Amino acid sequence: MFSKEYLSFIEASKQKGLDIVGASVVETLGHTYAKTGNMLLINSKGEYTGVLGSPLLHEKILSLAEEVFISKELVYFENTPKDKHSGHGISRYIVQAFFLNDNYGALGLALNNYGKTLLRCLKDGSYELLDDKYETKLEDDKFYQVIRAPYSLLIFGTGAHVSSLIDMANLMGWKTTIMDLNIRETYVKQADETIELENLEDILTMDLSSYNASAILSHSPKTDDTYLKALLSSNVEYIGILGNKKNMNKKIKEFELQEDKRFCAPLGLDIGGITHQAIALSICAQIEARKNGKI
Repeated sequence: MFSKEYLSFIEASKQKGLDIVGASVVETLGHTYAKTGNMLLINSKGEYTGVLGSPLLHEKILSLAEEVFISKELVYFENTPKDKHSGHGISRYIVQAFFLNDNYGALGLALNNYGKTLLRCLKDGSYELLDDKYETKLEDDKFYQVIRAPYSLLIFGTGAHVSSLIDMANLMGWKTTIMDLNIRETYVKQADETIELENLEDILTMDLSSYNASAILSHSPKTDDTYLKALLSSNVEYIGILGNKKNMNKKIKEFELQEDKRFCAPLGLDIGGITHQAIALSICAQIEARKNGKI
């Protein structure tokens, strides 16, 4: 539900004393640009973040946002392509205002309840939190939306080759954390967080449950193996290591990873690129594909 982009926008709007309107995709039929659960946020100054479709749709949502700020009523509408041969499907949306003096209402409540489900009623705009995770869906005039924190990538290694991966992950809206011995700050300035280990073995007792994916780029067999050991005992859903296929096959046998679908090595999709930017793209593409159940 929330990427870093959304969180930054909400915080910036709050600091400026601005109200926010959220436009959410609640249902789609056929092929559509935005999927169920995608959002566009607009503040009362007209600033926005997010993209839901065509320029015409975007302008329509901005216009509805102005009306909702005044009426304070939830608006439900359907967007149908004018040209039936365009190949685009039908999208349904709700547009709802969240006011600063109410701590942003349902939006503000969601910010403090990751892992739960926000349930909003289309008839009267009421909302509640559900402790269990439900599929994001529209059912019986109620919109269920799982509240997810920004996707989190843990990167081991701080050489120059790491900078592009941080930039690409930031572009994806992921939270980026660098963890290593002797962190080179010059190359990791764009990371959200850096954790410098005093001893390599410290990683073995650390709680890594807050991270979704990991990339080992330390270029050191000893540290690679220690990081890998720690990750394998965690619930991190993607574990990738940079290295050649021969060495990675040895690791698979050594750690008995033949059936571990989390392990991707050498990490990254084979897109044929050799630049550090292309390698970063291939890594993020593989992580995104795994995140979405495509591989």
